[in-house]
Parts: sequence; C-alpha cells; structure tokens
Amino acid sequence: MTGARRIVVFLLGLALVASPVSAELEKNLVKRQSLDETPVDIAQSVSDGRLFVLLEGGYVQIFSRDGVKQERFKVGDGVTSLAVSPDGQRLYLGNAKSKELQFVDLSYVQKLPVNNSATKGATNAPVTIVIFDDFQCPYCARLVPTLDKVVATYSKQVQVVYKHFPLSMHKFAESAAIASLAARNQGKFWPLHDKLFANYNKLNDVMIRELAESVGLDMARFDKDIVNPALRQEIAADTQLGTQAGVRGTPAVYINGKQLKDRSFKGFKQMIDSELKRPGK
Repeated sequence: MTGARRIVVFLLGLALVASPVSAELEKNLVKRQSLDETPVDIAQSVSDGRLFVLLEGGYVQIFSRDGVKQERFKVGDGVTSLAVSPDGQRLYLGNAKSKELQFVDLSYVQKLPVNNSATKGATNAPVTIVIFDDFQCPYCARLVPTLDKVVATYSKQVQVVYKHFPLSMHKFAESAAIASLAARNQGKFWPLHDKLFANYNKLNDVMIRELAESVGLDMARFDKDIVNPALRQEIAADTQLGTQAGVRGTPAVYINGKQLKDRSFKGFKQMIDSELKRPGK
C-alpha cells in the first residue's frame, strides 16, 4: 500500500471513529424550591446527598437529598463561594474580598433518649455514650474491650447506653437482640451481652439459648419473653432511631449526641475529655 493510500484509509477510519452518536437528551424538572435569599453557590455531600446552599447575607441553608429544608446558619458576610467535603462534615468557604479560605467543621448533635435501653456506668453522668450494635458484627465484638476500658477509666463520668441495630445480612442478629432484652428483664443484660459477643461468629438459635441458660436466667420466663411482640417493637424503635441519626452500619457510637469517628481508646478519650471541659460539665 502506497503512502497516499494509507493516509486516505487512516482518514476514513478516523472519520468513522469520530462520527457523533445520535442521541436525544431528555430533561425533567423534578422540583422547585423557594429560597429566602438569592443563592450564591451550591455544593452537595457525596455521602448522603445533602445540598448546601450559600445565600446572600452570609447564610448557609442545608437541604436533604430530597429537597427537605434542614439546618440554616450564619457563616459571615463576604463569603462568596462554598464547597463541602465528601462526608459532609466540613465546609470550605471562600471570601473573594478578603482573599481568605475558611475551614468549618460541622458537628451534628443527635437527640438519643435512653428509654428502656440497657445502661452501665455512672447514673446521671455528664457524658453519655450511645452505641448502636449488632451481636453478629465482628467490629462490634472487637469494640467490647475498649468500651470496658472507657467505663473503668471514667467510672464516675460516663454512662454507656446500648441500642440495637441488627443488620439484615446477619441471620441471627435479631434473635440475639431479643434474647438480650429478655435477659435485661431479669437484670442480666450485660452478662449475656458479653457471652453473645464472645461467640459472635458461632451464633445460632441453639447457641443463643445455651448462652442465655449459662448466665443463670429463668428459662421459663425467658421463653415467654422472647415471643413477646413488645421486644421486637423495641428493637425496631432502636433501629429507626439509629437510621434517623444517620447510622449506616455498626458499630455506631455517639458521645453526648455527637458521632465518634475514631473508635480507638484514644479517640474515645479525646472526645470524652473535650465534653468534660465544656461549661456546665
């Protein structure tokens, strides 16, 4: 093949590759959302889809993924641009006039009532640790010694509250949760809690019953309690509370309503010490 012919073939091939695909773009207006002020900038959290809208006057209005209004707060006059971290926990605010970039961490304080949940530690403690757990979760099992160390270290300052969040992928997690509530009714939640987590990877209905018997429960009462619909309803209420608070997996830990990211003992200590230094603590 001559050079000229090769060039012609190449150009023909390039033309075929570069030919645009025929496609029609459809657009559909899903919702209109009125705003209190003129929008200046918009950013979206990757993790949960929340929208952060910077408004004239230095305010930020947060919307849920579905456009439901949430928090609104002042960030300061002169802010002209906004970005958000993927997890939605930090805002980056630009000020064109002062040539300044602000880093603002967001801390959401959840209202997590104790209700009938099992607790341990100091009553009326200044620091409350709420944990959402699953008895077949390996990460939850590994957290047990850390929590024990936290309670021992802050024996007069911390109360731990246990909430149930059994994951659908774990076949016996709900059965274990029901058994633990039946044990709570006999004042033996924590002994069975420890036994269940010590055997988290071997749990089944037979073992759960054997473990319940091993902690000295009245098994006739236990058998009656585990078929009580109220216990299943309590677990469902815990799960709903966790979902509303943003729990996506287990374990999920909240210290005075604020989610703990670092679940090492050091992470617990830093956040607890910070809470104890707050006015009124």
